[in-house]
Amino acid sequence: MNSKERIRNAAQRKPVDRIPAAFEAIPTVVEKLMKHYGFQDKKQLWDLYQADVIPVEPRYIGPPLKIYLDQKGNRVETSYWGWQETYYKDGGEAGHVVTYYPLEHVETIEAIENYTWPDPDWFDYDSVRKQCEENEGRATIAGHEGPFHIAAFLRPMEDFLVDMLAEPEIAEKILEKMHQFEMEYYRRMFEACNGMLDILRPHDDYGTQRGLLFSRELWNKYMRKNTAELAELAHRYGGFYQQHSCGAINDIIPDLIECGVDILEPIQKVQGMEPEHLKKDYGDQLTFHGGIDTQRVLPFGTPQDVRDETRKYLDILGGDGTGYILMASQSFEGDVPVENIEALYQVER
Repeated sequence: MNSKERIRNAAQRKPVDRIPAAFEAIPTVVEKLMKHYGFQDKKQLWDLYQADVIPVEPRYIGPPLKIYLDQKGNRVETSYWGWQETYYKDGGEAGHVVTYYPLEHVETIEAIENYTWPDPDWFDYDSVRKQCEENEGRATIAGHEGPFHIAAFLRPMEDFLVDMLAEPEIAEKILEKMHQFEMEYYRRMFEACNGMLDILRPHDDYGTQRGLLFSRELWNKYMRKNTAELAELAHRYGGFYQQHSCGAINDIIPDLIECGVDILEPIQKVQGMEPEHLKKDYGDQLTFHGGIDTQRVLPFGTPQDVRDETRKYLDILGGDGTGYILMASQSFEGDVPVENIEALYQVER
């Protein structure tokens, strides 16, 4: 069984020869690992850790995007959505934050309609097909920020949250324009890949450490339709839909299932997301991805602590031989020692 077959079986909760795994890390960690092992090709990391799924994305070929240095010498990049992110270093670890929200002062539907939204023509979809061809035998995954994430980068999050209650027409129009682009963007990606793209994964964050960012009712009002349509799009092309959301999102898991979500990640270690509960209540309807704690165990535990935690998740979520993809609960960051990353992948699965 190759990686693609293993991931596709896991997504359908069918038997696998071993529990599949994913590998995700911020760029500085990837660079550190490459140097540590003396690797020249990132694929060598996937091979070392027996990671079964690799990310792909189309090459941007649209209008030039503004990049400059601010007064403090920090790099500022403009996204094709129009927001700007400032990159900085804090204690040696690179980070970035949105510092310009293009829809911050928008007050009318007309202004939203007249905004320069991204065009699906701005991308080279053949480049995605090439990436899939170059990774034959591995499962492929594609997707960027989801509806709430994008809305909260176009307009400050607190403003958009107020819109959801006080200015619903504004919130709905922003999501509508964004979703129109997303549907065509991902459709062209699936068309170009001709069956080689396995997973669509828009990543969003609907939860905090203690509960949802907003009510289940508001999630269903604003996020349900676009989630269901994206899941249907993935299924139409023989793919699977993977929902990313950090935080305590137990309250909307039934809604995600009804929308057609196949895989749920990252299974953060917070109340309501305990693996025993997830497997018992939803294990026959969802495949789970992640769970190995990046807040405490991975950065501060010993390699044996990591192995014990990994064994626990493998036994609970993948104990029946399927329905689980091993990964950390978020991408590996710079505070995770190399030996702890190694420990996660060294556990027999």
